[in-house]
Amino acid sequence: MTRLAVIIPGILTEEDLAKKTGHMLQYVSLDTEIKVFLFSGDTRSIKVGGDVSLLAPETKAIAIEAEQQGFDAVVIHGICDFGIEAARGAVSIPVVGLGSATFHLAGQLADRFGVVTKSDATIPEFSRRIRLMGCFDRITSMRALNLPETELLAIKDDIIKKFTEIARYQIEHENAQLIVAGYSAILGVLPNGARERLEQELGVPVVDGVPVALKTAEMLVDLNLTHSHLTYP
Repeated sequence: MTRLAVIIPGILTEEDLAKKTGHMLQYVSLDTEIKVFLFSGDTRSIKVGGDVSLLAPETKAIAIEAEQQGFDAVVIHGICDFGIEAARGAVSIPVVGLGSATFHLAGQLADRFGVVTKSDATIPEFSRRIRLMGCFDRITSMRALNLPETELLAIKDDIIKKFTEIARYQIEHENAQLIVAGYSAILGVLPNGARERLEQELGVPVVDGVPVALKTAEMLVDLNLTHSHLTYP
């Protein structure tokens, strides 16, 4: 059995957590166990760029706890890979960033891609993080939904409409060849098959980072690979 520890930011209701967990379980192997770890400190979610840095100490602590509990890998459930350097420097098991896994995969599927993200306030920091991943020059633009984060489950139709409008603009006016759901909660709250329906309507691949990160973690465990301790001492 493969055991994955998934670190999710935000203050989640039981319904939110159940929806996210159900979304993840669709994509992992039957013998893979997922356990969600949530933040308990003063900063729990990413509303502005500085929150990414503030989450790093607790991300590191959770990664250490997960390794001590016998988990095989850690998945950071956020497109900006919050706290990833601190976590990798603290443990020997693989620490997979949803963002880096997603953008590097997108680079194998298309030369140029648009990103639909959560809010204007997070775009500057998310852009800096993607530059660190070495993927920013492939992005045509990063555009925000700017929808209330606490009401995502209740506004599914609004999400689909605005996501489609932004993505179509990126394809038709910026020559994007692929669309990244640059906010890990977007597709997780939509009905099953939503990603495939968006692809059919837009005519380009739509990448959901959640399954990409989970499958990357499973692959690293299967291949007995982890990050270099020369890179993350």
